Formats: sequence, structure tokens, C-alpha cells
Amino acid sequence: MEADNRTLQGEVAARDESIELLQQQMERRQEEYHRQLMELQAKHRRELSDREAEHQKEASFLKSIIQKAKKWFPLFQELVYMEKFCLKVGFNERQTATLISGKPLFYEGELYSEEHKRKFTTERAGFQVVKDPKDKSKLALSINGQPIGEWFKEQFGRLFSSVKRTVEPLRKGKGMGL
Repeated sequence: MEADNRTLQGEVAARDESIELLQQQMERRQEEYHRQLMELQAKHRRELSDREAEHQKEASFLKSIIQKAKKWFPLFQELVYMEKFCLKVGFNERQTATLISGKPLFYEGELYSEEHKRKFTTERAGFQVVKDPKDKSKLALSINGQPIGEWFKEQFGRLFSSVKRTVEPLRKGKGMGL
């Protein structure tokens, strides 16, 4: 029994030693894992920082190009505004490109007036982007030679007067007819 007991104690000691070695191995692997994780996080931060720096550099370059374009082409910013305006009024990309290039465009359809919050219909009218007659440093969209703002006001006036004519006869007969 003593021999069996010593054998069992030897096995227990060997297992304890084996467990200790495994625990040391596990700790080394965890340390290695944490070291690699820290290296990857540092690499990721460097890459993000590099991308941000590259983005800032590119944005700065594009801003300088825009500033040069504004200086070299005084109407450049007006053309950008006019493009947005043409799209908002109802022209498509191709039509807007034609107008921005200074070429006339013949159009038939609906145009939206933001001032009047409604669409107005036009029949085969000629449109062109021209220098604003009031301020030559600005551009204006004209319809048949007339600034589009005035054309919208004219169309709204016609609409308002036609509505007014139909409403007035109803008011003449005072009281209710039964």
C-alpha cells in the first residue's frame, strides 16, 4: 500500500507539475495575445490618422482649386448657384448642362416656383442663362427674354385673377337660395 501510495503521490506531483506548466503556457499565450492586440490597435490608429491626414490634405487641395476657380472665373460661383436653381425649377441634368453652357434651350412642361410654392406650365418656351440685367456680376435664367422671376409673377397674377373672377359671381347673390 505504501508503494501504491508513493506511486499515486508521484502521479499527483507529476499532474501538479503538468498543471503548473500548462498555466504558465496559458499566461504566456495571453500575454502574447494582448501584445498582438495592442500592436494591431496601434497600427489601426496610425492608419486612421494617416487616412485623416490624407483626407485633410485632399480637402485643402480641393478648396484651393475652388478658390482659384472663383478668382479666375468670376461667374464660377454663380454658375454653381444657377445649376442648383435650374434643377430646383424642374430641368433635368442634361437640360441644366445645356443652360449652364450658355446655350438656349426650348422647353415645354411644368416649372416649379419656390416663391409661389406651385408649378406653372409653359409651352415651347426659350430658356437661356444670361447676365442679370440689374447686376452684371450675377446670372439670371430667362424665359423668352424675360427673367424667370417676373414670368412666375405674371403667371401667378393670371392664375389669381382667373380664380378671383370665378369666386366673385358666387358672392353677388346675397343670402341662401332655397
